[in-house]
Amino acid sequence: MAAVESIGDAARPQLALTFARAPSGETFLRRQYAAFPFHITQPFLDDGQAKLILQSLGAGLVQGDRFVLDIVVEEGARAHVVTQGSTVVHEMSDGDAWQVARLEIMPGAQLVYLPRPLILFPGSRVVTRLEIVLHEGGSVMWCDSYLAHDRKNVGRTFDLLDAETRLLDTAGKNLAVDRFLIGGDTVGEVGVMQGNTVHASLGWAGVGCDDAMAEQLRSALAEPDDISGGISSLPNESGLFGRIVARDGVALQRAFDALTSVR
Repeated sequence: MAAVESIGDAARPQLALTFARAPSGETFLRRQYAAFPFHITQPFLDDGQAKLILQSLGAGLVQGDRFVLDIVVEEGARAHVVTQGSTVVHEMSDGDAWQVARLEIMPGAQLVYLPRPLILFPGSRVVTRLEIVLHEGGSVMWCDSYLAHDRKNVGRTFDLLDAETRLLDTAGKNLAVDRFLIGGDTVGEVGVMQGNTVHASLGWAGVGCDDAMAEQLRSALAEPDDISGGISSLPNESGLFGRIVARDGVALQRAFDALTSVR
């Protein structure tokens, strides 16, 4: 498998968004570039925060796809980015698909980045990279999630998921790295997944990520009965990290709603 870093470093993104703070204090989309398969809605304001729904005009990820997206939140701006729906990763006869997301949060800025789960069809192979550059005084919440789906109910599963998230400072130093490489045949062997179909990794970094917030997040996770999860600290005192397994996508969304309500 080729090095995905070459795409993240060199490729022109198919999606580039820059959020800025207006003199009124509201956040607006100062720059936007969207090429296939991406499409964006007009952001709407919620107490000055810009909320944007990211849409896809394609059928999902297919063999050979190389997609890159960049999101920058400038000083003092507040943005909340979600996807309209999950992204299907289709079966592949040879090769794989890559998806790279690069986020940068400036001083005093806030970003919530919560794409819906990848849906991994039998025989699919996908590499995902999430790179987050956090400036001092900024804050970010992010998620990377997936579910395996045997659409023909014949006992098949995905071939490979190679997922990596990096949290970096402005000098390029790794503050925290989360990576896993897993095949679909191993997922069913992990006891904690028994009865659950969705796996999510979540993180919080920057302003406000302290012990009190960790306890609030744990309390929020304790409420739904169709998920299991936990919250721990990231290395270098850089933030908080959570793992969730959920019965289905609806249960995961309920968990997201509970967690995003924590301030």
